[in-house]
Amino acid sequence: MSISDKISKMVLPLATKIGNQRHLVAIRDAFVDITPIIMVNSLFILLNSLVLNQPAVLKVFPYAANLTQMGTMVNNGTMGFMTIFVTFIIGYRLLNSYIADGRISNNDISPIHAGILSVATALIMFPLNNQAVVSGSMKNVTVTGVYTQALTSSGGMFVGLIAAILSTELLLFFYKSKKLRIKMPDGVPPAVAQSFNSLIPESLVVIVFAVFSFAYVQIFHQGVTDLVQTIISKPLQAAMESWIGCFVIQFVTQFLWFFGLHGQNIVASVTSPPMLAAIQQNMAAFAAHKAVPNIVTNPWLGMYTLFGGTGAILPFLIAIFIVSKRKDYRDVAKLGLLPSFFNVSEPIMFGLPVVMNPYFVIPFIFVPLINLAIAYPLTMMGLVAKSVVIPAWTIPPILTTWVTTAGDIPATILSLLLFILDIFLYMPFVIASNKGIKVKPEK
Repeated sequence: MSISDKISKMVLPLATKIGNQRHLVAIRDAFVDITPIIMVNSLFILLNSLVLNQPAVLKVFPYAANLTQMGTMVNNGTMGFMTIFVTFIIGYRLLNSYIADGRISNNDISPIHAGILSVATALIMFPLNNQAVVSGSMKNVTVTGVYTQALTSSGGMFVGLIAAILSTELLLFFYKSKKLRIKMPDGVPPAVAQSFNSLIPESLVVIVFAVFSFAYVQIFHQGVTDLVQTIISKPLQAAMESWIGCFVIQFVTQFLWFFGLHGQNIVASVTSPPMLAAIQQNMAAFAAHKAVPNIVTNPWLGMYTLFGGTGAILPFLIAIFIVSKRKDYRDVAKLGLLPSFFNVSEPIMFGLPVVMNPYFVIPFIFVPLINLAIAYPLTMMGLVAKSVVIPAWTIPPILTTWVTTAGDIPATILSLLLFILDIFLYMPFVIASNKGIKVKPEK
């Protein structure tokens, strides 16, 4: 058994188990579900930055300054309620997975109840009183009956995740007792029957969260959100933002992909909350014309590593066209060239293949890490811009850097130079693969 086979035998079961874990899958899919509205918000940020706020445009069309308010409206309705959307979807998807497994019947309870309950319990844990700034002044006042956007956007993300998972699990726990169900007579509409079935279990879940949140505030004189921020949110985001965390994330992603597992999907359940919080903070700072705080975000990682797909596949294909003598590689590369131009790498990953190919294990894993080793310090020094937009993942390489950084030329040039560097990094390994040419025997 080869070393690759031994590693595969050890890694695949664990990675598959993590990738199929229902709670992690629910979290991952929730962030995928809200991707469209996040991208729409990014488009309005680009519109405001590159068009409506430009002096030349304002000089010709002064009313453009008022049009930027649309971007604020869109942000309030999308990123501004990100936590609420994600919390609902996690509860919905988690209960739906139990229904799909036959643990509970869809006729008894609807996944919508779990989604609504998730949002309700998250809001219960939010503070009663919040600080706000009076419009037109710098005066801080304490307001009640108001949820701040700092919590409904990214600040309350982990509170929402915890609320969704715990409330759904508690709902199932109480629902198992048939004595807690209110059985309605036949003929009652299903929606009404489901509501009465879950009335007592949902009430008990709400009571548990209310008692815990109230007791915590009374004992420790701080909100549950403060606790979660202190022990989970801030440490995890700080770890992700460090160069070590950045490299670990990318290494694990590449490593899993080499064995045929979708690395991004597997790590997304852990990385999505802090990463999305980081890009949201960047977008808010950029829109307010303040210093952009965070380096490592999913768009930032993508614009320097996803050159045609995971592992910088497009430079790899160009290296094949330049130095490969293998007809099979060149034929597959021709077929995969157009999809890779739009970051669809599966035809190459599984058709060449790159997966489990000993010739390409080293460049596939380490080329993206080399890119990050160059891009991270340059970004930290301020020589290239940070990410402030979440682009569509199908935007071609180089162009996606321009979009992600809202038109930063140095970052775009860096992306182009790294793209060229990657071609040369792949070349020695493509040349080595020429030794694997199969010579047909003479007839």
